[in-house]
Amino acid sequence: MDINQQKEQFSISYIRAIAAVAGYSLYRPEVDNDSVDLGIVSRGGTGKILSPRLELQLKCTSRGILDENYIKYPLNLKNYNDLKINTFKLLVVFG
Repeated sequence: MDINQQKEQFSISYIRAIAAVAGYSLYRPEVDNDSVDLGIVSRGGTGKILSPRLELQLKCTSRGILDENYIKYPLNLKNYNDLKINTFKLLVVFG
């Protein structure tokens, strides 16, 4: 396994552990056309939104991403535009 595959597996495993402790289910799209690596879903709920979903794009890097006042991470334009689609989507960067 090369380093990029290792980072991808680390990111997925970390999110799986957090979701399991919180009691949420995960799904993984078969094709990553919209820059979605994992989705988190909560079954049921009340109010107007039932079974809400949160889509995640995962990135893992060994470079320094923390600056004095912000986090900086270079992102491809396609991935950036995919994040702006009208869904509940987050970019999660592991550094």
